[in-house]
Amino acid sequence: MIDIILIMLIFFGSAFMLVAAIGLIRFTDLYSRMHATTKATSFGLLLLVIGVSLFFNIGMVWLKALMVIVFTYLTAPLAAHSIAKSDKKNDL
Repeated sequence: MIDIILIMLIFFGSAFMLVAAIGLIRFTDLYSRMHATTKATSFGLLLLVIGVSLFFNIGMVWLKALMVIVFTYLTAPLAAHSIAKSDKKNDL
């Protein structure tokens, strides 16, 4: 049963990463591309990290996974906001 959950988490995480990559190629403007990369990639990474943590199921792996998730969810929106602000300055 746990194997099915692991496979689903890793599959859906990879699928969200693929959607983010396709969105990066397919969208035309900067803001749409930032939206695709920050939202889908963050959720895909969350699913992948949880799947890997469940696979190993060691305390240190869970701690590192938690740190990766917190770091990603703190920095991805800030980086996107900084890129958007720098693009606005160049338009003036």
